[in-house]
Amino acid sequence: MKKLLFGIAALAIAAPAYATLQIAANFGGVLFFCADQQACDTNPLVGQLGITNQIINGVEILGSSQFATIGVNNFLNTSSFQIINHNLFNIGYEVAVGGTGFLGPVSSYAASGSGTWQNAAGSDIDLSYYGDAANGQGADTPNDLPGLLLASFSDVAVGPADAFAFNTSGAFNAPNPFSMSLGTDGTLAAWNGQQGQETTLVGRSQTILTTQLLVPEPGTLALLGLGLLAIGFARRGSLRQR
Repeated sequence: MKKLLFGIAALAIAAPAYATLQIAANFGGVLFFCADQQACDTNPLVGQLGITNQIINGVEILGSSQFATIGVNNFLNTSSFQIINHNLFNIGYEVAVGGTGFLGPVSSYAASGSGTWQNAAGSDIDLSYYGDAANGQGADTPNDLPGLLLASFSDVAVGPADAFAFNTSGAFNAPNPFSMSLGTDGTLAAWNGQQGQETTLVGRSQTILTTQLLVPEPGTLALLGLGLLAIGFARRGSLRQR
């Protein structure tokens, strides 16, 4: 019995205590929050956070999903099929998505974002990408984005149909583990009241990727060192024979 309790305690100590993937949002002063594996999560898989279709303060969100993939390639992604403003006035929005426990070390990142505006002239969006070497949890609140700002992008809708796309990459040094967060904020222009002409952001997507550096294990380094020594001795012996 003591051995069993000791084994359970050892597992508890060894298990990583990383926080979960989560999202926090603010639509015109009305807050929303959901974390992976909570009752609000429609996707049963760990690392995949789905939000049910709903209207928050007159803003309809359809097909919202968030993904955190941890491995050699670390991904944090957030996307929605449509975000629709049913209000006859402009409304501000703010969304944060955060994930922790990504595998390091890493030395660079790649970021992208895209979307299409429909009947949304005057609407605007700001995308931001953060990395935190201290593995801090992001998205406790809609503006909770810990760590270093790695990249950002802004766009303003023009005309009845408009689109934006953004890609960049750069340096980001972090150990194992580390966290990443995505921020989105801006304003949705007022609906003109005509059915079928609601202000809409279609296919909003935002992704950050980091690739783990493959560091040789100590045993591998030791074997490499022995191999180099052997080559050195063999070369010295060959030179003496000459």
